[in-house]
Amino acid sequence: MRSIKSIGLAAVAISLGAFAFPASAADKSHQARFNETGSCPKCDLRRGTMNWMSFERANLERAMLRDVDGKEAQLRYANLSRADLRRADLEKADLRGANLSRANLAGADLEKANLAGADLTGAELSEADMEKADMSAANLSRATMENVLAKRANFAGADLSETDMTRIRLERTNLTKASLQKAKLKHADMERANLTGADLRDADLEGARLTRANFTGAMLQDANFDDALIRLANFSGADLTDASGLDQDMLDAACGDAKTILPKGLRVPVCTE
Repeated sequence: MRSIKSIGLAAVAISLGAFAFPASAADKSHQARFNETGSCPKCDLRRGTMNWMSFERANLERAMLRDVDGKEAQLRYANLSRADLRRADLEKADLRGANLSRANLAGADLEKANLAGADLTGAELSEADMEKADMSAANLSRATMENVLAKRANFAGADLSETDMTRIRLERTNLTKASLQKAKLKHADMERANLTGADLRDADLEGARLTRANFTGAMLQDANFDDALIRLANFSGADLTDASGLDQDMLDAACGDAKTILPKGLRVPVCTE
């Protein structure tokens, strides 16, 4: 019978041997095809390179693009539907109007990327870095954006309805006229976010940090504010009909105006700034 020691050493050898094999990389023929034509649906381009490339309307539908280097790539109107872009480096990439519906962008670097008008319906974006990204007029409905960093990003006019944004960081983010209907914003950090004219009907803001957020003219009917921090938030002209989780102590630390609509029995100080 083999000794426990010898079995243990064999296990270690097997374990170390597993790391001796190189990690999977882009299929060279697939990479060459994409470099030449800008079209490679279902291709394996993981850990490949497309930074600085310019392919308007590129076709990478269902492509494997995990860990790809796409920094500053020009991929306007590209078809990346259902593509695997986990941990992809897309910093400063131009993806305006791109189709990223149901794509997996978990952990992707989208800092300062331009996704204005892009379709990210149902996309997976958990843990992604979207700081200062331009997401204006993008469709992110039913996407998953848990633990996303999106400080100072631009979501003006974006569709974020039914999107899971649990613990997202949206400090100083532009969400003017964005649709956040039925969005999950539990424990989100939205300090100084601009939500002027935004639609947050039925949104879940439980435990959210809304300090100095601007809700001027926002629709907040049936929104949930349980344990939310609304100190110095501006609710001028906002409609909070049937909003839950609010109490007078919370509203005393916020402000509004004569056009603010509140749940019955509550009032809010008038904004002075």
